Amino acid sequence: MKQIIKKIKTAKTIAVFCHSKPDPDALGALFALSIGLKRMGKNVKAVLEEPIKKKYEFLTEDYITEFPENCDLYICVDVAAPRMLGKFEKDFLVKENTIEIDHHANRTMCAKLSYVESFTASCSEIIYKVLKNLKVKIDEKLATLIYMGLAGDTGCFLHENTTVESHILAAELMKCGAKVFFINRRLFKSNTKDKLKLIKLALSKFEYYKDTLIVAISYADFKSIGYNPDEGVDLIDFVSSIEGVNLTALLTERKPEICSISFRSSEKYDVSKLAERFGGGGHKGASGCKDLPGKIEDIEKQLKKEIKDFIKE
Repeated sequence: MKQIIKKIKTAKTIAVFCHSKPDPDALGALFALSIGLKRMGKNVKAVLEEPIKKKYEFLTEDYITEFPENCDLYICVDVAAPRMLGKFEKDFLVKENTIEIDHHANRTMCAKLSYVESFTASCSEIIYKVLKNLKVKIDEKLATLIYMGLAGDTGCFLHENTTVESHILAAELMKCGAKVFFINRRLFKSNTKDKLKLIKLALSKFEYYKDTLIVAISYADFKSIGYNPDEGVDLIDFVSSIEGVNLTALLTERKPEICSISFRSSEKYDVSKLAERFGGGGHKGASGCKDLPGKIEDIEKQLKKEIKDFIKE
């Protein structure tokens, strides 16, 4: 931590990145750090691979979608492997002045200097510590962003990665004015009519094997209900809520012959190991892999085979 704080203090221009297709923790960490550094007088660029999805349009912070050159420091947050930087991977890796701040246990180094707390539920919690070390005041805006990341990665404190420290931090953020109820509703209690159509579709795709559940949704399936998968397919927590199911895999074809898999599990399985078989990773209870090339039928066959082998181990 001390080395990171020192480098941040000496840098004047800083670019901050998160992983592609960002979730609430990635966005919360990205914007909380960016805003906090700006308040220190730094020239900061928050960088996203693509525009924010409709679900997160309540985030009004400035960001860019192109790689900024000639920065004193490049920081990535919540990035467990270089490929997760998406189109920025090559440009980021060739820079010498790079820092990564992360909380994933199974990971590949992305930067010259790393700070990783694998025991921490969310990356946003680490950003809170960084900002406190930098003497940045945590006001309502920063508290809300950090809470968004914390709530997102703990599933509103339902996942087993939730710790005593997570609850203590949530209380501290509430004291700072975090819009807890607004965030909880936007992340966990807000469904569009299109989302309900998607849930109905997913229910028709359930396939059980012992204590596992596989749900595969093709690009053609999305088109059949008029749903744009580019807006996000936030189904995994819903389909993983079935009693008696200890491992859930959601396979989606968001573009023709480009698939993603999301995994969730109970304490019984470490799905980060399963995700690694597909070039992905993540946490014990929540992992995934993105941009798998090939026909969804072929990937589904491989997925079923890997799951059968995995649960035998």
